[in-house]
Formats: sequence, structure tokens, C-alpha cells
Amino acid sequence: MSNYPSYKKQFDLLNATEKETLGKMPHLEKIDGWLLLIEAVKLFDLSKQITSPSPIICEIGTWKGKSAYIFASAIKGGKGVLYCVDPFNGDGDNASKDTYLKEIKKLHITPIQNFKMTMNKYALGQYIKILPMLSGKARKKFNESRIDLLFIDGNHEYESVKNDYELWAPLIPSGGVIVLHDVGAIHVDGPKRVFEEYILNNPMWKNTSIVGEMAIATKI
Repeated sequence: MSNYPSYKKQFDLLNATEKETLGKMPHLEKIDGWLLLIEAVKLFDLSKQITSPSPIICEIGTWKGKSAYIFASAIKGGKGVLYCVDPFNGDGDNASKDTYLKEIKKLHITPIQNFKMTMNKYALGQYIKILPMLSGKARKKFNESRIDLLFIDGNHEYESVKNDYELWAPLIPSGGVIVLHDVGAIHVDGPKRVFEEYILNNPMWKNTSIVGEMAIATKI
């Protein structure tokens, strides 16, 4: 798992506009997770940039809800919905599974109960639909015709990331955005390989960029 700089060091690197955006997520640091502040700001901004009056955001991999908090905060008060796909059982790639299982043992409730409690605590539960299962099964139960913003941050093994991309990316319409987290991770190279092999030089995608450890692209 990534070892991130301190909150203060990250905060000091933000410009005034980014700090203002961060201020719209006042409880972010109360939620455990692996996400840089600059990544949080970018995810919030990407959510706000969705032009549909009823934004549909989907994240593959939720854990304790750090990224879900960002997305839900961005669509709060509107007609948008966030789909959270996660089995909530500590399942993950070989490099992270032990970490997840250790964290689960510290909880006095189940991971999904912890997630729901956190989202409801910050009045965000009403904007979230949970698919508590692995990505492949969740895709079969997903009834929306599109995904405006897709965040892939589940199992980071190559085949799993590739599977998530192939299953979910076709639902992104023209102008929609895909984000792969941990493309800079040293413990596993799945996100990086999928980005380089399927997105970076693919004419179907444009405006590719890297923010922190996130790879971002817009569908043509």
C-alpha cells in the first residue's frame, strides 16, 4: 500500500482554488483510505463537471468510503447517484489483502455496516446505491444505460483491472470520464498496464492525464 506524505505537506502543495475545493469536503480526513488530497480535489471537480442533470457515477472498490464521500459530496443536493461496487469482505490483490483483513478485525461491525454508518453520518446515504458483490456479478445487476464517471479502484491485479475495464468502460458515453487509481503503485502494476495498453494510445480516449496516482481519460 502507498505511503503518503503528511496531510500538511499535501495541503501546502495545493493552490488557492484547490484548497477551496477541499473545503467542500470537511470530513474527508476522518475516513480511512489511500487517497492524496490532490486526487480528492480532482475527483470532486470531475464529478462537478458532469453535464447531465442526473449524474451517474460508479466506483469499483469502496472500502471504508473515502472516495465515495467525495463523489457523494459533489452530487449532494441534486439528482445524481453514486454506485458503489465492493464485496466488503476484504477481498483484494495479494499485496493488499492482508492489510484489509487486519483493518476489518479492528472494526466492531461488518465493513458494509461501517460504510453505511459513515455515509449516513454525513447525510450522504440517500445519494448512494450499494452493489455488495464482486465487479462481474455487479455488472449483471447494473441497470443504468450509462456511467458519466467511472472510478476503477478495486483489485489491482492485472486481470482484475482489465476485467473491470472491459465490463464497465463500454457504459461510458461520449464525454464521459474514466479514472484508474494507483497507476503509480509499486506493489502491483495492474492499473498502470491497463492504462497503457487500453487507454493511453487508444483513439477512443482523449485528454489523458495523470494526477497523483490517478490516470484520467475522456471518451471521444
